[in-house]
Amino acid sequence: MADNSDILSFLHDEEDIKLGERILDIAEKVQERNNVRSTSFLNPREQEITAEIISQLSGVNYISSGGHPSAERERITVFPDFLFPEHQEVPLICLKISGNFDFVSASHSDFLGAVLGLGIKRELIGDIFIYENMAQVVVDPDIKDEILLNLKRVNEVPVEVEEMDCEDIIFEEKHCKEIKSTVASLRLDAILSAGFGDSRSRSKQAIEEGRIKLNWRRAENPAAEIEIGDLISYKGRGRLKVAERTGISNSGRIKLILERIT
Repeated sequence: MADNSDILSFLHDEEDIKLGERILDIAEKVQERNNVRSTSFLNPREQEITAEIISQLSGVNYISSGGHPSAERERITVFPDFLFPEHQEVPLICLKISGNFDFVSASHSDFLGAVLGLGIKRELIGDIFIYENMAQVVVDPDIKDEILLNLKRVNEVPVEVEEMDCEDIIFEEKHCKEIKSTVASLRLDAILSAGFGDSRSRSKQAIEEGRIKLNWRRAENPAAEIEIGDLISYKGRGRLKVAERTGISNSGRIKLILERIT
């Protein structure tokens, strides 16, 4: 295996480096033992880091899946490169959680909180697809029985849990609104204000309260520099993609196209 410091040289954030070290450990075990190993569920940024690391290694290959083509969180299975990728599987299953939510609604965070309340770690849970009176949850097979046996309520509503085929997942299409705006700078709080129609002070407060994620990581600095393609998540309000920079206005402000996803 190449020197670890060279392989991880493109990483600078402490959390990213820790992830890189875990991926190298998985790949090393696959190389040494000629077996197959899988990561926990990873967000898109973590998936990109993992793919970049594995691409630098010899003797290993990988596949990924989140249980559905539109899944955001996916697991990556690493295997010796002499094995056929089409013969490999990513270990995951899908569970349907249903109940009568006609009078008491339940959001993504309600279903996630109910599962986490069983003592299950977040990295063992993939995407949660909400549709009408149910949630379809992609999880690590190792926690299937824990959820099937012990999840009884979501937001005080009695629920039933059953295994389902991941190919049967259905979900509501997300709505995307294009916003053309101008900002004085590419600061996070300025972009938030433009995309969600809030004041800069309210946007800054949301960041300080931990309600904002930038590229799937909690944002802490209102002055963080935003780049084209970045994804901003605002808890309870949706997401904002910085889609395109279209020039400079007559007053010297930066012209942007933002995509607000709800």
